[in-house]
Amino acid sequence: MKPRNMRSEGKYNFLLNCAVLLSIAALFWLVMPERGPIGSRSMLFLNAVYVCGLMGFMWALEKYSALISGMREKAVSTILSAIYMFVVMCAINFILFNESARLIYDAAFALVDILFVCGIDALTERFYNTHYRQPRLLIIDTDPNNINRTKRIKYGVLKKYDSWYENIDGKTSEEFVEFVNEQFPLFDAVCVLNGFHRFEYRAAVNTAVKMNKDLFIVPEMVDVGKTNAKIVCFDDILTLYMPKTEFSAAELFFKRTVDIVLSLAGLIAAAIPMAIIAAAIKLTSPGPVIYKQTRYTRGKREFEIYKFRTMIPDAEKLSGPKFAEKDDPRITKVGKVLRSMRLDELPQIINILKGDMSVVGPRPERPVFVKQFEKEIERYNDRFKVKAGLTSLSHVYGRYSTYIHDRTYYDLFYITHYSPLLDLKIILLTTKTMFLKSAAEGEDGFKEKTVAEHKEEALIK
Repeated sequence: MKPRNMRSEGKYNFLLNCAVLLSIAALFWLVMPERGPIGSRSMLFLNAVYVCGLMGFMWALEKYSALISGMREKAVSTILSAIYMFVVMCAINFILFNESARLIYDAAFALVDILFVCGIDALTERFYNTHYRQPRLLIIDTDPNNINRTKRIKYGVLKKYDSWYENIDGKTSEEFVEFVNEQFPLFDAVCVLNGFHRFEYRAAVNTAVKMNKDLFIVPEMVDVGKTNAKIVCFDDILTLYMPKTEFSAAELFFKRTVDIVLSLAGLIAAAIPMAIIAAAIKLTSPGPVIYKQTRYTRGKREFEIYKFRTMIPDAEKLSGPKFAEKDDPRITKVGKVLRSMRLDELPQIINILKGDMSVVGPRPERPVFVKQFEKEIERYNDRFKVKAGLTSLSHVYGRYSTYIHDRTYYDLFYITHYSPLLDLKIILLTTKTMFLKSAAEGEDGFKEKTVAEHKEEALIK
């Protein structure tokens, strides 16, 4: 059996969904033509706008991503996209036509779209599983201390890849070349972690490309900005130009304006849910409703962050400062629900309005951890070139427990690739993570340890 091609599947599913939605739109226009202020021609135009917008939202929510986790995430992306587009269409109807009669039409349109798209997704997934096999992925690493990191990759992609990992620590250059030539033909894709010597890295990448394998590379921290580089020629010499990562005055002004608008709207929209959450915390656990903690923002300026309390009072009295763990006994019953949907962070809307935070930016970190991380992680302090954020790339692609090395990759990538469209995409993806349990998991056995923790374990042994 041929291996599944994830990238091609995403393109085919996109085209298939587009064809289905256009067919439904045409059928609705034929069966239920609108009269009155909208008219039949405008009706057809609005149906087309709806389909284009719906496909755009599903694309932004990464429904067609090559490594989408499964049917649940696809369904969440489809449902959220339909809801968002329904809200957009309601605004268009009221603003352009002052017409409310189409609301029922749009609601029915959205419901039918959800049912058909989810049904098509289920049928295509069954077809692929029946007629194609999982592609085989080889993960190679050179650091024996990173065994948990390679396990994270292996078990994180089991739904899409039949994966295996190998550590090549201790192999000579000749042995490594022999290993590559023998093992790479057995796999459909290769993942190369960072930390390889130049010779091994070149041998692995060149061999994978020569054998036409899908290739995944975990970059070095210093290389993160290269993905945003522009080609510039010095005479006839090609160079990669990496613009400085500081935001311009215009970008800062625009970002602050958006923060104020969204935080005001968020306070109004979240007022009732926040009141209900506050009551639930007060009735089920002694202690304050709001938890305040000192964090760093842009330029390492300290501020008091606000969060709904999800742990027992004085949770760090005995253990000291530490990250949340999986099945952490300090987390209350209400706290587990709030964390699973990221609702504990709603009070940070006030921090955004005050100017301490932005809607999108790196995770606001505690000073005690910053002092440790800046000694161990290359370019860690670059993340303080922007304000801390309510949500971030590490929020939407990682988890509560995503280790700091990997979060820093995300933060530097965001800073070097900033644009208003990227912010919009992160905000949309954040709403999706609220319905995905895996995004809120705590620290577990597969997380990479810090340098200090490795030294401590060595001393104990």
